[in-house]
Amino acid sequence: MKSRFQIGNIVYELTEACNQCCRFCYNYWRDGSSPVASPEPAMARRTLRKLLSQATVGTISFSGGEPMLLGNIHDMALEARLRGSYVNILTNGTLLTDDAVAIFMSLGVGAIQIPLLSADSGIHDHLTSLPGSWEKARAALCRVVAAMPQGAYAVLVITKVNAPGVTDTLQLIRSLGVRNVMVNRFNIGGMGIRNAGELTMDIATLKQAFGDVEVFAAAHRDMNIVSGVCTPACLLDPAEYPHVRTSGCSTDFSHRPVAVSWSGDVRFCNHSPYVLGNIYERPIGEILTDPAVTARYAVVPEKCSGCGRLAICNGGCRAASEQLYGTFSLPDPIVSANE
Repeated sequence: MKSRFQIGNIVYELTEACNQCCRFCYNYWRDGSSPVASPEPAMARRTLRKLLSQATVGTISFSGGEPMLLGNIHDMALEARLRGSYVNILTNGTLLTDDAVAIFMSLGVGAIQIPLLSADSGIHDHLTSLPGSWEKARAALCRVVAAMPQGAYAVLVITKVNAPGVTDTLQLIRSLGVRNVMVNRFNIGGMGIRNAGELTMDIATLKQAFGDVEVFAAAHRDMNIVSGVCTPACLLDPAEYPHVRTSGCSTDFSHRPVAVSWSGDVRFCNHSPYVLGNIYERPIGEILTDPAVTARYAVVPEKCSGCGRLAICNGGCRAASEQLYGTFSLPDPIVSANE
């Protein structure tokens, strides 16, 4: 029997719907131009089964939209676990009950990621556009810490609005018992395009914010702090922040998280709007090994050509360039924003 295609990491978008409307949201469909459709739980489960019939997936991160809007999310988590996948849940936390956390723990879910954007509830709620979301997110993190402490991850998206309070936010996160933090800079896309003027940091603010993160990380070695959004090394040199683990953005599909939507669309990542194919039309292995797909993501931005640090950052998040400029051949939009 033919072996299934091997994929290291899939971000599975269970739905486009969300109960928040975050000002920084990068989902390309969340641009405010049209209403978002309601979840389709049956289709989401059907697509998951289709995906798992075509490929062996090392890690599946259930995302959205807001994945907790689907009443059958635990069934899908179980299905993925039974196929041998490590499972993460990426949620805003507002719908995460004690029972939901207990079930995820019993299924062996590895991590639950919840954004906590500020120590100031007003700033958090402003950024999420949902009054009361700060308290619900904080309470959800406490629930996860109590049930599965190693699997509790806080996500801090740094924007111009909350950058001055980065240290206070990290201190709050630590006080809740959370020891894993993903610190992401604002990465333009979706609703973030509309709010770019309010949220985009200049390079001085960006460096100050990450400097604050570095000082905190150096003082609290028991914390695992990761920067999840690749920033061009010409703007933010990872060597200056040795206690913050940074990630690059590989164009090798065997070393990067690939996005799959509830309808079966396959994309380079969950930031990219460009559909490479659909698993109901072609197996995902064929889509990701198609020479045309490989060629699309092999291009090097002219501005980055010859840069000795290209291998570190690969030009930053060029999926953001796909949203803004319709091409992967330009460097991260943060470069032009700081010229």
